[in-house]
Amino acid sequence: ADSPGRDHAHAMERAVERLSALQSKRENIRNICVLAHVDHGKTTLSDGLIAHNGFISQKLAGKLRFMDFLDDEQRRGITMKSAAISLLYTPKVVPGAGEPEPLLINLIDSPGHVDFCSEVSTAARLSDGGLVVVDVVEGICVQTHAVLRQAWEERLKTCLVFNKLDRLIIEMGYTPLEAYERMRNLLHEVNGVMSAFVSEKFISQADTLLATADAFGGDSAAEGEETLPEDAELEDIVTDAEHSDDAFSVDRGNVAFACAADGWAFRVDLFAEMYASKLGCSSKTLQRGLWGDWFYHPKSKKIVGKKTAGGKLKPLFVQLVLDPIWKMYHAAEAEKHGYPPEGKDLATMAASLKVDVPEKDIKSSDRKYALNCILKAWLPLSPTILEMVATCLPSPIKSAPHRSFRLMPAPTLKAELDPADARELTQSRKAVATCSTSEGASTAAFVSKMLAVPVSAVHGMSGAAGDSVFLGFGRVYSGVLREGDKMYVINGAYDPSDPGEDACEEVVIEELYLMMGQGMFRVKEVPAGNVLAIGGLEKYVLKSATLSSTKMCPPFGNMMFQVAAIVKVAVEPENVSDMPALVEGLRLLNRSDAFVEVGLMETGEHVIAAAGEVHLERCIADLRERFAKVDLKVSPPLVSFRESVSSTGVAEATTSNGLLTIRATASPLPPYFPRVFEDSIENLKKVLLSAHNEPLDDADAVAPEILSKLKTSRDALTVEGDGTEGDIQAILSEAWALGPKQVGPNLLTVGETVDGETGMPLRSLGKPLVGEAFGISPAPRQYAAPEGASTSLIDMSDPTVMSTVEGNALTGFQMATLRGPLCDEPLFGVNVRLEVIPKPLQGEEEVDGGLGEEQYGPFSGQVTSATREAIRRSVLKAGPRLVEAMYLAVITTTSEALGGTYSVLGRRRAKILSESIREGTGVFIIHSYLPVAASFGFADELRHSSSGASNAQLMLSHWERLDIDPFFTPKTEEEREEFGEDGDAGPNMARQLVDATRRRKGLKVEETLIKVATKQRTLSRKA
Repeated sequence: ADSPGRDHAHAMERAVERLSALQSKRENIRNICVLAHVDHGKTTLSDGLIAHNGFISQKLAGKLRFMDFLDDEQRRGITMKSAAISLLYTPKVVPGAGEPEPLLINLIDSPGHVDFCSEVSTAARLSDGGLVVVDVVEGICVQTHAVLRQAWEERLKTCLVFNKLDRLIIEMGYTPLEAYERMRNLLHEVNGVMSAFVSEKFISQADTLLATADAFGGDSAAEGEETLPEDAELEDIVTDAEHSDDAFSVDRGNVAFACAADGWAFRVDLFAEMYASKLGCSSKTLQRGLWGDWFYHPKSKKIVGKKTAGGKLKPLFVQLVLDPIWKMYHAAEAEKHGYPPEGKDLATMAASLKVDVPEKDIKSSDRKYALNCILKAWLPLSPTILEMVATCLPSPIKSAPHRSFRLMPAPTLKAELDPADARELTQSRKAVATCSTSEGASTAAFVSKMLAVPVSAVHGMSGAAGDSVFLGFGRVYSGVLREGDKMYVINGAYDPSDPGEDACEEVVIEELYLMMGQGMFRVKEVPAGNVLAIGGLEKYVLKSATLSSTKMCPPFGNMMFQVAAIVKVAVEPENVSDMPALVEGLRLLNRSDAFVEVGLMETGEHVIAAAGEVHLERCIADLRERFAKVDLKVSPPLVSFRESVSSTGVAEATTSNGLLTIRATASPLPPYFPRVFEDSIENLKKVLLSAHNEPLDDADAVAPEILSKLKTSRDALTVEGDGTEGDIQAILSEAWALGPKQVGPNLLTVGETVDGETGMPLRSLGKPLVGEAFGISPAPRQYAAPEGASTSLIDMSDPTVMSTVEGNALTGFQMATLRGPLCDEPLFGVNVRLEVIPKPLQGEEEVDGGLGEEQYGPFSGQVTSATREAIRRSVLKAGPRLVEAMYLAVITTTSEALGGTYSVLGRRRAKILSESIREGTGVFIIHSYLPVAASFGFADELRHSSSGASNAQLMLSHWERLDIDPFFTPKTEEEREEFGEDGDAGPNMARQLVDATRRRKGLKVEETLIKVATKQRTLSRKA
């Protein structure tokens, strides 16, 4: 007889055959991801949906966590890697619509922990719709905001699932009316978040092609109507309400209510069908009135509005939906303790509902189990959620036109294409925009990440235990991808008009797999609109890439990540001979994680950069156990800083040949500039690239969007009282370049060439390229050579000389902003202005005495070095300040643990923003800013000091200037009294951080080991 394992494998194979057959029917496909804050029930919900297809037992659904197959995921109880599975669902029969066709639902589970946000990005990119899960007790949390933003940016249609309704009954003790008010407030809050995204777009007048009117529509019936005696009146009101802007609407069917752990869920359409005939109205009409201020008047037997109800009646949702569920829970609780229930007992309620539950389950001694059996039979989870997916979320064909602009933006072309290539390029984009599978359509796919899959999980593949194989996790967007196809691997820098070898490589597709959670099953071909795993890409794809059957295909757009790789550690093997294994392991780790950054420092150390502590732990564990398989030494965390200035400083540096002096003026930019620039790097690239090359499709929309963000941020700072110094238009109109890396948060202003003797400006230095890119014209400058202007030893009127000076001054600016003078960290929010002063002719010196290149090296290098040195000196004279990354820390705790929580926050230099109590509970929520440098071990210390009562979620928020002078020395009498003669009465935190960073980088650190030689010291030797 076959073993159970073999039976399960055969069942999977049969399911794969059926699912593969459905892949060609694009209108019957739904690609969805599950998005939520950590511990809100995503994986539990996924379990319930998977159980619908029989892959796991209904009894294990919600407990098995089928999609969490890593040991670390099961141990911690959180999802760390996104995983996909294909499900089969047949929608319910609609009267008069014929027999429904089965749907193929590709479900992608994603993490909720902020450290694994990159996995959310990969899941969202491959989906067309999303299920946003919200715990009704915890409400809208920090990561809920983040995933809603992610879904919005990726243009996903979303449905809302209010999960853990049982907590409102059991833990909170809410009445049905209180629970309704809680959920109504939550729905209003979620719609408010979505509305803010919509407003953002409209205010900036950006992305007009993706106007949100098409994305959202519908709302519950309007308030204030006196009475609804007939269907027609309610229908009229509802028709008007359908034009409102709410993203989620209960009566429209894209909101579900669930308890995923117990396996039950419902939408209001079920209750509308149940009660419509009793109330004498159509189910469609009743569905519109089952949410909002509509009441059933028992005397008139009509549905009435708020005024007629007079505050004495329960809303329809409470009376018809929540009351029966609450009665069941209360009856089960009473029977559990041997008390007679106030109303009907569970068995009587089950009989009246006519649910198909075995009698032994109803009579079970475990009354919670009996309750769950009845609720599962009456309000089954998987059909409810899958029906919502089928009716409210789009197929790939419907989604493609709305998403293609975001998925595959128009490329930046260095040269003009010939007509045939231009037509082919247009056809490639059109095929993606229509999800075409026609014979002549080119094939295009996007690999969002590389998966390291155990060989044992790949069906039909042999290998040693513990071995892994790399597969590309992706989706086909046009054409049909087949085994053996020759495809081009295109990276993000690819330009169809200038196809370089590095940006475009040819590859043969070796294997295609259907992903079934923990297993990969081989298929021959995959049409457009389906997700898949691809073998044979290990040598060609590092993290993500575009696959195309033609070279005339632009790359897919970059994915949006919510956080930056801010936490770094250096790693080395315990045994030096294991170094080759470590290098290979780092290569594999870099390939397997879409977000991790692996690099080699100048000191020769190998560095891993991750999103946070948990992500870093996961990466180190993967490196040690799966990829390198060697013992490792891991350094303490290396934190990134930035450097800024607090005032204005001027400094000079002269080229080695003495012919040219560079004068640099460094001053602080208004605080809103670096914040917006740091958050808009991708959009800045578009604006600046389109200014120098062929304009992009959306460049005209992106520039106003950035300007709008600058204005909004400036206005917000005005409210906060941080000042609004600096006019946006005036600052940008004179902007020559941004740095470092051409798109950083520092600005180089157009400078001047100055006469060496008179100090009069002679001509401008640089062009306002950034201002021009934003469409801002600078005020015209007038230069007239002063009478008797001195003759300089270098001819600055020579275009060749001027071009050399400008080009290399620009290079010097980029170098100086990449490494500041405090501790070689990038500059942040510094405005630099350069003046070039040629050495005047003195005595009998020759005008054309040469540039001294034979003695001092190339003149271009001399200008670069002098510019870099002048900027570094000016920063040191401008009151240098350290800038540190800040987390937004959201801490949940109890009243008993508040004291311990605040003491930990105080020791970690946290800045408290707010403290609130969660409605109806004893749970406190503290919002604070926590320096990243002080965050290591924070979660463990917090749990220890509060005996496990406090938990924290950390999300990278912003960069904040540390307003402490690292070179502070007391000057006044008051300062000497407060800080001591040498300023050493208390620790200078900025100086400590600067010295620690310099020491780590091997830079010179000024330390006085013995300050006073005659002072008595205790010399002790500790064992």
